Amino acid sequence: MKRRLGIILLALLMLTVQSSWAVEEVELPPAFEEIKAIQKQAKKLGAKGDLPSAWRQLDSHLGYAENNGGTEAQWAKIREEADRLLNQAAFMNKIREKKNGYETLLGRFDQALQEIASLNRQELDPLLSGSPQAEYLMKKLTARNFRRQVTIDSLTVANRQLDSLVGGRIAAQDSQITSLTVEVRALRQKLWETELRAGVAEADRSAAETVLTQKQQREASVTTLLNSITTDEGEVLRVGDNRLVMRLHGISFGVNSSQLKSGQDVLLAKISDALNLFPGAQAKVEGHTDDTGTRKANLLLSRRRAETVARTLESMRGWAEGSIKTEGFGPDRPVALNDTSAGRAKNRRIDLIIDLPE
Repeated sequence: MKRRLGIILLALLMLTVQSSWAVEEVELPPAFEEIKAIQKQAKKLGAKGDLPSAWRQLDSHLGYAENNGGTEAQWAKIREEADRLLNQAAFMNKIREKKNGYETLLGRFDQALQEIASLNRQELDPLLSGSPQAEYLMKKLTARNFRRQVTIDSLTVANRQLDSLVGGRIAAQDSQITSLTVEVRALRQKLWETELRAGVAEADRSAAETVLTQKQQREASVTTLLNSITTDEGEVLRVGDNRLVMRLHGISFGVNSSQLKSGQDVLLAKISDALNLFPGAQAKVEGHTDDTGTRKANLLLSRRRAETVARTLESMRGWAEGSIKTEGFGPDRPVALNDTSAGRAKNRRIDLIIDLPE
């Protein structure tokens, strides 16, 4: 009984130990098989014997990743190690296959050392080769770099001393220059203000003279216009400072017609000259009638008569059609009573409005 109980306990103990040793199986990526294949190729080329350190390192990393899993980046790094090991093994294999492979390798190494020495303007020891030659070159380059560093440090110290010596003088000069600059700016500001006041005064004087000249020229033109129109032709009225009205009784049309009667060339020429006296002025022709007939007919007739005069003046002056505005008022704006023939004759008229520029 005791023996049977002992066997049962031993079996339970073994099951416990096995379960504690059980490791969850790690799912390996495709890269694992690829790396194993590359490692196998490197082994055939002699990597395990010729490159023992690199072989052990790859084998260790691969084994750890196989048992514990790895990230994508870790598998990529192990793949790089495998590729590098394969390339190194292939290179070593080629050297073994050649009778003078090591001699060729040594020659290339010495040639590389010679190129490095030439670039750094150094002479190699003609009795050395391989690693001893490399150590000799390294010592010379280290000594040269040390001398250069000593020179640089000396120049740095000298430069600091020079900065300390010159710095005080430069600071004093900068202060003086700043003071002079401020003074020059102040003088320029005063000069500018003086010139500005003088310029403003001159501009005011010139503007006043210009305005006075323009007024004098305008008054002379108005006087010329007043003297050019006879009482039979009409009259010139001033409305405010900037409007002239030429009330023209002398322009005549046929009864109920908008066609000009003949023999009015002289008066039309005077009207055209009047427009020439005031450059930049705006002109408008207004037509008026007496109260004979219906208002509607008179409004239409007065507008057509105004358009006839405006188009005639535009043609005489070479202006584009429509340059002179027109409007017909019919009997709505009489200047005399329509009870007499003389009053009606005054109301049948053409007014030329001339708006002078400011």
